[in-house]
Amino acid sequence: MVSGMGLDSSLREQLLKEAQAEQFDLIVIGGGITGAGILREASLRGLSAILVEAEDFASGTSSKSTKLIHGGLRYLAMGHIHVVREAARERKRVHELAPHLAEPRWLMLPAANRFELTKYVVGVTAYEKLGQVAKQDKHFNLSGAELEKFEPLLDQNNFPHACVYREYLTDDARLVMANVRAGIQAGGKAVNKLRVTGMYKEQNRVRGVEVTCQLSGESFVIKGRGVINAAGPWVEQICSLDGLPMPKSMVLSKGIHVVVPADKLPVKQMTFSVSLDDRPVFIVPRGNTAYLGTTDTLHKDAEVWPEVTAAEVEYLFEPIKRYYGIQLDRQDCLTSWAGLRPLIFETGKSTKEISRKDEVWLSESGLVTIAGGKLTGYRKMAEDAVRKACELIGFKFETLDLDEPLPGGDISTSLRQCALDLTQSFPMEDKQSERMIQLYGAESREVLSKGKESLLPNGSVFDGEVAWAIEEEGAQSLEDVLYRRTRAALYSPVESLELVDPIAEIMAVRLGWNPERKEREVAKVNQLLAADLDFRS
Repeated sequence: MVSGMGLDSSLREQLLKEAQAEQFDLIVIGGGITGAGILREASLRGLSAILVEAEDFASGTSSKSTKLIHGGLRYLAMGHIHVVREAARERKRVHELAPHLAEPRWLMLPAANRFELTKYVVGVTAYEKLGQVAKQDKHFNLSGAELEKFEPLLDQNNFPHACVYREYLTDDARLVMANVRAGIQAGGKAVNKLRVTGMYKEQNRVRGVEVTCQLSGESFVIKGRGVINAAGPWVEQICSLDGLPMPKSMVLSKGIHVVVPADKLPVKQMTFSVSLDDRPVFIVPRGNTAYLGTTDTLHKDAEVWPEVTAAEVEYLFEPIKRYYGIQLDRQDCLTSWAGLRPLIFETGKSTKEISRKDEVWLSESGLVTIAGGKLTGYRKMAEDAVRKACELIGFKFETLDLDEPLPGGDISTSLRQCALDLTQSFPMEDKQSERMIQLYGAESREVLSKGKESLLPNGSVFDGEVAWAIEEEGAQSLEDVLYRRTRAALYSPVESLELVDPIAEIMAVRLGWNPERKEREVAKVNQLLAADLDFRS
């Protein structure tokens, strides 16, 4: 596989041979947003780097967030000023890199009375100063007829006022993919389905990793001058392979989200609601759906697919009744997702009280570990980890003069105009073009040039997206395409079951699956789709 030519799944064997033959400057463990950012930051600075991921890129936490690039307004009240300042400013950086993956949206903070409104305004004003927010993006307050026009569904008997401010909507898995590809285009390598099973050491110093290919079962060693552990919820497991103690322990917090049809919850605006136990629950309209989240509960074991319970779903439904007067029930759910936040343990604090700050650790054997953090701050976290690794291997760390846009991020007009322009070349409905721009940005034309036929009558997913996922984004399984490349399982859940067979058919032909492999892929995805709605009591 030639660096800079994308992630062609058909060239996997060639990539693995190259990885075994090369001595890298850095090996990055973990294909979530932090690892993807590290690959990009390292490669742009001229280090030879490879990222290895046990499952699929973004298969864990980084495809299961609330999908907001935000500073965490509530952390101001907790005194975490540094976290908020850094995150608030990083929002603009991500927007500059990929406007389609950091889309400015108004977020409404409904207030029960003027005192609560004032409290919100004070917090938002401080937040905007910390984040150096531009004048046109400053907050405004609404009440009465203006508020009703802005969000007709809001129950003004309970919430007669609202403060409205700017946040950014993203697609977390697509953001990961863009960073991985940016790292490859800058000279790096990345491979999914490659599990780290041990540390390779020379004279008690980490000089590589032992890995096993999840597809072939082959095991081998990848050598490098430095190794960065960016495994998110699995950082402790990777540290245990080093055989040396961590300076601090981790705690996992589970956050769930549920998706309902837009006609069941026809909200116009993203809304910040507050649960009965004072936790934020975001309501986000997207396409023909709206999703709600998140929870924050202690979770014991790191796993890719944490379960969603009936009690957690009811927890998210409760604010909907108070804010909108709408009673939802479990039968209204189209799908759900659950992810784990890796937090650095703080004595005597619950998961919702623990700071989202990140830390970089260095073990006696030379393993660099990045732990904690937030999606919004991924780029700065990656920079910090690369800086530490550079110190370790004696490579001069330099600040980048210019941040190149992420793939698909070279956009000079509004996203709406991009969508309109797309329909001139590829006739389609507005919702289809808007979806394409949100997922692929300026690369939408290249995606559709591989195939512009809808996989279903009046469907949202095109055949070219499957080809693109295989040839440019390293998709190896049906799950990869349905859940993390096209995002159909989350944003087009009504279509998902019908999309399984046509996507599997295309993948079988392109990747040479035999009938047994194709049958296994279909069975696994159908099981996952069913589990997304199997809420345990």
